[in-house]
Amino acid sequence: MTPVPKIGSSFEYLEDRALPSTFGVPWADPEHLTLSFVNDGTRTPLGASSLAQLLGSSSTSAEWKREILRAFQTWAVNANINIGLVSDGGQALGAVGAVQGDTRFGDIRIAAAGLSPDVLASAAPFSFTGSTLSGDVVLNANAPIGSLYDLYSVLLHEAGHVFGLDHEHEGHASAIHTGYEYQTGLSAEDIEHLQSLYGTRTPDTFEGAGGNNTAARASAIPRNSVTQLLATADLSSPSDVDYYTFTAPALTSWLSNVTVRLKAAGLSLLTAKVTVYDAGGRVVASGASTDPLSNDITLTFNPGLLGGNYTIKVEGASGNVFDVGGYKLAVDFLSIGGLLSPITTTLTGVLDGHTDDALASARALQTNTGADARFDAVYRGVIEDRFDVDTYKVRERWFAPGAAVTLNVMVWALDANGVDPRVRVFDAAGNAVAFQVLSNDRGLFSVQVLNAVAGQDYYIQVSAREGATKTTGSYFIAADFNQLSPLVFDPVAGGTTAPGAATAGETLQLSKAGVFQFALGAQTGAVGDTVTMTVYDEDGNVVFMLTARVGQPPVTATKYLTAGKYTVRYSGAATNKGAVGYGLFLAQLSEGVGPYATSTASPTTSTAPSSTTTSSSSSPAASSSPSYSYAGPSSGQPAGYYYTY
Repeated sequence: MTPVPKIGSSFEYLEDRALPSTFGVPWADPEHLTLSFVNDGTRTPLGASSLAQLLGSSSTSAEWKREILRAFQTWAVNANINIGLVSDGGQALGAVGAVQGDTRFGDIRIAAAGLSPDVLASAAPFSFTGSTLSGDVVLNANAPIGSLYDLYSVLLHEAGHVFGLDHEHEGHASAIHTGYEYQTGLSAEDIEHLQSLYGTRTPDTFEGAGGNNTAARASAIPRNSVTQLLATADLSSPSDVDYYTFTAPALTSWLSNVTVRLKAAGLSLLTAKVTVYDAGGRVVASGASTDPLSNDITLTFNPGLLGGNYTIKVEGASGNVFDVGGYKLAVDFLSIGGLLSPITTTLTGVLDGHTDDALASARALQTNTGADARFDAVYRGVIEDRFDVDTYKVRERWFAPGAAVTLNVMVWALDANGVDPRVRVFDAAGNAVAFQVLSNDRGLFSVQVLNAVAGQDYYIQVSAREGATKTTGSYFIAADFNQLSPLVFDPVAGGTTAPGAATAGETLQLSKAGVFQFALGAQTGAVGDTVTMTVYDEDGNVVFMLTARVGQPPVTATKYLTAGKYTVRYSGAATNKGAVGYGLFLAQLSEGVGPYATSTASPTTSTAPSSTTTSSSSSPAASSSPSYSYAGPSSGQPAGYYYTY
């Protein structure tokens, strides 16, 4: 969209700084991020989204969508980040699901809702709590974004927050000033801080020692099937050029033409040009896309009865940031009835056939040894049946040997309504290691091990939850050793419930709205017995419920709650063998003036609204002055913190 002059600047901190953020945590799989534009009417914490209504009708949507993509791509080209555009299924923001890789919507979701009048937009970074709120960007539907305020400048700022950078990184020319600034790109400091999280962009495996940027150094395309060759690669800079060679078999033209396809849609925002040359250097097919909204390319040519050798050249087509990104290049020799083998963007897990069920046969995961903060180990596995246990070995290789570190482990299902995974952690001697549950929601399990030791081996086992209705499926596992301040839950309530009985109502009072993480543990009682917590609003409507089982890890829920009074009741199942002792723990993940704000804030004295963030607490305490209080007969310190196994 047409840039507009910058209007003023504000350097006021508009968030409540009592809640330090978990900025500095990179996405677990940054090379496979996705982005979607939320449809108008989709539920957000502050009402229905109105993104298209804010930015323009369908006749101009391509223009403003490209500006938003340009803002994210400006960051992505400088690090190991790819962003694929996908459709949005219309699920509510914050819906339970995979924090990354959910097939229903993008990891990054762009929406609009009514925010405080002194706020232009809000964004949430990746979080160890695993909520799908991570990556969500909400524009203020009541602000003149796109006219008075430059859309690219606003989204460039928010994209920095999505990638994990806080205002504390701002410099004189930084894109993440606290207040609005007209922007034309990133500062050297912005790029430096981004690369400290994700590393400098790494050339793909086809580059080799000398690269494949000339026809003389062209790479052979690997065979994917009898009739298809397939390469997964990357243009890692605007000047990068990739060359490939292949041989069309004789009689190919008698059976079918040769089809060359470049797949970028859903993988990256790359706009490329593809040229096919015969053995004499003559162009036999060529095509390009300069639109990141439609960036696939398909070429067809007839090689003749004798076949022959051909060279493919892949290069950027736009002369801007969209000349960088990942892609898949396929060559098809046979298409019956015009049908071609699909080029999928789905990342599937690896079947192991029960070869890693024990610690002694653990799969050693390659760990990050670079100076950047990417996760130390990531992998995609499959729980093949209800007896399957996948075992992994990881070791921290960056901090000084013997240093105290925190080990974070996250596992989530990759399939819709997929497996409900659980993890256990063991030390190098095979002893079970105590951990704290950060998230235990449908399809997600996230834990932190305090006081792990750098330089030592740890084993992680992944299996399906006992009693789950779905015990098979693909999952993503991410492990990270770090020295970030661990997330700490406040113990707020503890007590007992009798079989079939409910406790008297207790009160949760919120002075400000925010995102809260609830953790409920059934701490004592007969194994298998349960306790259910039900939270009601002031009108008596059920807000949500949690059911914890004795002998199993605590269960969690991430919820946005408006300011006000809530009633909390605990009940035991009628089938319980006796009383169940329970404990409730609470962490306040955000508050303030973002999309999860209590109400519209008073305007600042600045002439321009600011941009703010929604983030998670990484302080040893959830807040120095929490915006909630809990009162009732059972309130107080529950019995023990929620270590498990």
